[in-house]
Amino acid sequence: MHSKYFENIVIYLSVLLGCIILGVLARMFAISVGADEFTANIVFVAVTLFGILVYGLLSIFIKDLFTLIKQRFFPKEKQVIEPIKKSNDSTRIDKIRTEQKQLIADQENNKKAIALQYTQTVFAPYTSDKDLALLSRNITSYAEKKPTNEIQSVEVKKLNSIDLYHFGWNIWNHFRIGNQLQIAAFLKRVFPSILGNVETETIKRHLKDDEQRGIIQIRKDLSEE
Repeated sequence: MHSKYFENIVIYLSVLLGCIILGVLARMFAISVGADEFTANIVFVAVTLFGILVYGLLSIFIKDLFTLIKQRFFPKEKQVIEPIKKSNDSTRIDKIRTEQKQLIADQENNKKAIALQYTQTVFAPYTSDKDLALLSRNITSYAEKKPTNEIQSVEVKKLNSIDLYHFGWNIWNHFRIGNQLQIAAFLKRVFPSILGNVETETIKRHLKDDEQRGIIQIRKDLSEE
């Protein structure tokens, strides 16, 4: 910025000096042809101002002429810059989209991890290692909205229907996938030995009954101990 300012000062001083020199030469010529001092001074001032005026007009004209020539013979310059800008915008948007997808995936994975930890903690005392692994896979399938034919039955001990109702509500409330009728159908398929003879609609109606009753109780947040 300071360099540009200095350059402008040098240019303007050079022009002014050149115009003054022309004025001096014009004054000397006027005196040589017999003009008096007053007339010679008028000639000096007139020629100097005329030189400055001519420089200003030429500067404007040349600048406009340069712009016109540039637009006339190099019209593609703007068209080259614009696609680059659009390409940069597209790249930036793709980056944002990728980051958001990764964020959503991380959130979903974190939700699954919390649900699996809760499930394994609650059911570990009441089922075998094999059935606990099956139950964990069932929860993963439910979270990923996989077909119900991937759901496998699990056997549990000492737990009754109200425990399983509360477990179903806790899982549904954690993921908020589909409606409560779907989690009721999930429970019926996973625990057929206890809920096989209970209607899906009945399971749905009793998911949140007696919240603090039973071994498995209603939990508002599975991440809390």
